[in-house]
Amino acid sequence: AMPNKPGESSRFDFPEVLPAPLNGIWAILQNSEMLTWLEKVKFAIGLLPAIIGGQSYVEAQDGITVKDWMRKQGIPDRVSDEVFIAMSKALNFINPDELSMQCILIALNRFLQEKHGSKMAFLDGNPPERLCMPIVDHITSQGGEVQLNSRIQKIELNKDGSVKNFVLNNGSTVEGDAYVFATPVDILKLLLPEEW
Repeated sequence: AMPNKPGESSRFDFPEVLPAPLNGIWAILQNSEMLTWLEKVKFAIGLLPAIIGGQSYVEAQDGITVKDWMRKQGIPDRVSDEVFIAMSKALNFINPDELSMQCILIALNRFLQEKHGSKMAFLDGNPPERLCMPIVDHITSQGGEVQLNSRIQKIELNKDGSVKNFVLNNGSTVEGDAYVFATPVDILKLLLPEEW
């Protein structure tokens, strides 16, 4: 998605025949819709210290925001607007003037090292507005209910192994015809009934 053209998309096609990071470089160079040639060159030069410096360089960027790092590297603001705002929000749901550059460089490092690590897509706006709210709207339009900040303590089962209800940390229970909940995998493992 392109921030200045809502509803329109721009692609980075990573050729299968090239190894990483050459496939990523080729994809960026071939895209003519998001960045100009001058912006691409300045972006590439700005990224050289991260590519050459490796993990120790990446770790040293922890206290520097994406915006500050890009200014220091001489990368044009439009690169931030076209690429890094979406990337920052996709990685951490916050703007590049708040996010540590270390987070971005870790992701970029993966793109550079793994042939299939460079497949990505961005929303044309904030994830809460462009991803979460449409899901909430759909659920509520179908008669469902969305509860936020409602930590599940236990999943209770019927005799047939189907979900009877969720017991929340505040002691209340949630019953329904279908259940969806979002939680980190390590917490999910603790919640899964032994019968499953």
